This record gives sequence, C-alpha cells and structure tokens, in this order.
Amino acid sequence: MADEETTGEEATKTDEDKVREKAELRVGEKIQLWGSIGSWVFVNVLMIVIWLLSGRGSPWFLWVLFGTSIGLFFVLWNYFSGKSSESRKERMIEKEMEKIKKGE
Repeated sequence: MADEETTGEEATKTDEDKVREKAELRVGEKIQLWGSIGSWVFVNVLMIVIWLLSGRGSPWFLWVLFGTSIGLFFVLWNYFSGKSSESRKERMIEKEMEKIKKGE
C-alpha cells in the first residue's frame, strides 16, 4: 500500500513538473513578447526624437518605423497563433516521444 502511495505521489509530481514546464514556456514567451514591444517603442521614439532635433526634414523615420513594424508584426503573429519557436520545439519533442513510445 505504501508503494502505491509513493507511485501516485511520483505521478503527481511528474504531472506538476509538466504543468510547471508549460507555465515556464508561456512566461518565457510573454517576456520575449514584451521585450520586443519595448524595443520597438524605444527604437521608434528615438528615431522620431532624432528627426525632430535634426530639423524636421523629410520624415525618414517612417522607413525605420515601417521596417521595425514588420518585425513586430511577425513576433505578435507567432505569439498569438501559438507558433513560437519554443512551442514548435515542444510539439516536435512530444512527437518524438510518441514515436519512441510506439517503437518500444
């Protein structure tokens, strides 16, 4: 009976570990997302300030804004579609684990 309880506790710990790993993955993705947004804001505000201080000629900062916005768009797309590199890596690992289990 004691062995069954230990096995049950180990299984629970394993499930808790899996939940923690997924939570860590999601938190990492959120941190990466907010870092990307922060970088986008910082770079574009800096470019606008430089443009304002340099005499307000041709609005060249729009090219920078456009380019960085494309990058941010793909970061947001990957985050909200659930196709980030970590999620992709996790799905690949799960597929390999299933193949190994079927082969045994």
